[in-house]
Amino acid sequence: MDFSLAARFSSASQQARVMTEAWAQENLYCVNCESEHLCAAPPNTQVVDFTCRGCAELFQLKSQSAPLGRRVADSGYDAMCRAIRSNQIPNLILLHYDRAKWRVEDVMLIPSFGFSLAAVEKRKPLGPTARRAGWVGCNILLSNIPGDLRLPLVVSSQVAESFLARKQYRTMSALRSLSASSRGWLVDVLNVARSLNKQEFRLSELYAQDQRLGALHPQNLHVRPKIRQQLQRLRDMGLLSFAGDGVYRWSAPREDYAPIGTSGKQSGCSHSKPV
Repeated sequence: MDFSLAARFSSASQQARVMTEAWAQENLYCVNCESEHLCAAPPNTQVVDFTCRGCAELFQLKSQSAPLGRRVADSGYDAMCRAIRSNQIPNLILLHYDRAKWRVEDVMLIPSFGFSLAAVEKRKPLGPTARRAGWVGCNILLSNIPGDLRLPLVVSSQVAESFLARKQYRTMSALRSLSASSRGWLVDVLNVARSLNKQEFRLSELYAQDQRLGALHPQNLHVRPKIRQQLQRLRDMGLLSFAGDGVYRWSAPREDYAPIGTSGKQSGCSHSKPV
């Protein structure tokens, strides 16, 4: 990142904001189309930081000096839940930078259609002495978002291949046409199925997780039929194939498309193009 942009600021957070936003505007691209640049949103625009002139896709940038862990602090809990239910969430870009070197280390993109309510954790209300006493924020639980929906743009300071991110975005974009409730079911079943860590699994193994899925969707009393329905949708998307006798097989090996809670290089990363 270009430190000269932040020379007039004494606050480290302001320095980071200016540099990460400038880096993003110069280096980020649209995963929904072939546009190689994103445009900064007008000042004081709520939630949205960047837009794509080619397809009007919206993006929000969140940056932090700590490595991306299993949860990321986000906005108000109620507002986040409403945004998920009403399909009002932009694509989320998470950027981890090295503060000592002012260098971008990791950039992960979560598509706007990649969120379910299971990925939102309610935080404790702010105390009575806080400026916004009683305000309730939320965390995004990255571990509750399948690896298929965590797209790497930069991994360990190496630029990932853009065609892989765009290909995965297109594959998963079938979720965009679903209602928030249906999309939540599909994302949660996909996450549970991936957590089995098997290239091939049996329907009975997912049935064994029915209480876990039922807890995420307490108003649905027919969990096992919903599991079968989501497996059919995943098969229609090309992620799964049915091998017969209650056996399902992933069409490609399981990958964590962007690391959470760990460092190190992942597949799909081009080491010939450092940041």
